[in-house]
Amino acid sequence: MSEFTKGDYVVHINEFGDGDYGRVASVAEDGRVFVCFTTGCTAAACNPAHLRKVEPRAWMGQIRFGHRRFDADCPDYHPDCCAALCPEKGGE
Repeated sequence: MSEFTKGDYVVHINEFGDGDYGRVASVAEDGRVFVCFTTGCTAAACNPAHLRKVEPRAWMGQIRFGHRRFDADCPDYHPDCCAALCPEKGGE
């Protein structure tokens, strides 16, 4: 069971010690954590060992990580393009 859940704010620490902030979009059964680092819909598969949970900071609320993935209903959802990128909408 992963310590991460959808909506968590995280920092990804790379091999050089640099960090990128993002938000967890989903967690796969094999433990990979998919994180949105930008305002687009794409989520990157991350090794949980490289992620740390962080408390949301004021500036994070101003960035729409994952575009509309975290909205209850995404008005831009289109099954021909979004499903492949959005596991919670039926993609893989």
